Amino acid sequence: MSFFSRKKFVVAVLAIFSASLNAQEIVPINSEDVTRMGIVFAPAIPVDTSTGARYAATVVNSPDSAASVTTPWAGTLVSWALIPGQSASAGTILATFSSPSILPLQNTWIDAVSALEGADFELRKDESLYTEGVISKQRLTKTRLLKQQAVFAERTARSHLAQGGFDTAKLEVLRKHGSGLGEFYLVAQEDGVLSQRMYNIGSYVEAGQIIARLNAGTRRWASTHIPAKAADALEIGHQLSIANSGETLTLRQKDLVIDSSNQTIKLLAEFNADTSFTTGQVLSIVLPPVGKGVLIPDRAVVHTGGETIIYVRTAAGIEARALELQSIGDDYLASEGIAVGEEIAIQGTAVLKGIQLGLGGTE
Repeated sequence: MSFFSRKKFVVAVLAIFSASLNAQEIVPINSEDVTRMGIVFAPAIPVDTSTGARYAATVVNSPDSAASVTTPWAGTLVSWALIPGQSASAGTILATFSSPSILPLQNTWIDAVSALEGADFELRKDESLYTEGVISKQRLTKTRLLKQQAVFAERTARSHLAQGGFDTAKLEVLRKHGSGLGEFYLVAQEDGVLSQRMYNIGSYVEAGQIIARLNAGTRRWASTHIPAKAADALEIGHQLSIANSGETLTLRQKDLVIDSSNQTIKLLAEFNADTSFTTGQVLSIVLPPVGKGVLIPDRAVVHTGGETIIYVRTAAGIEARALELQSIGDDYLASEGIAVGEEIAIQGTAVLKGIQLGLGGTE
């Protein structure tokens, strides 16, 4: 085809194919003409979890049952080991306290260990002497009783310190190096996520006070409010995603009551895997369409005569195809009338619409 102005080209197309347009809604155009008219096509793709309306969401801790962490003794909060939102396994130190109240208990345990070592030495010595016939059985029995008493005293003192986070390793360095003397530690009793800290560093806290809360769930959640109409078709278990991240979530909770002030409904969704997003971070959550179908970009859609039209490249030319589309955020979902892989016009649709309506083109 020889090159001439777009306006003359469009007029020629109209003159030759006007009857065909009205009957079949087909504009036969070869690849050269498509390039001249600035029309760009792209293959239709299926909708997935990354496709849909987007809403602001806030990362929150799991709302699963929370456990409280309390102080066994009064003391001054020296440091926090974790910030809210961080995970803690059982035995993880959460906070360190300085406390005069624990000093007598630590000294009692240290003395009990020394007494136990002495009782053990005396028992081994008396067992040897008894074997040699040097001491009586009554003497040996008394020594054994003293050893049992020493064992009980050490275990009792150890159990008291265990309330302050002293495990075997910490007890060892306490005795040998004095590390941790006058301090106690609050540790997580089970796996969870630190959701709340009640006191600041430097605060004096009485015994028996709640200083932190741990949520049982280890994965974070996201909270969002969406228009009530958009939430109608959503069901628990529906898959959502975070925009531009590839991370997915599962809808766990959906409020039944509409917020009358803005006609929205609150949703809570759980991340499907551990995430680096932190509690309080604001993200863009994507609500994919409930049904399956083909993604139709907004730029591919034109409206004419009460119909929603897309232009599809076929063997016969460019077909103006009327579809029933469902809005999914900025784009649309086509449940039928278009197949994955068919080429749809995503640029130059205004020119095609002009041809279809007989308006012609421009220079």
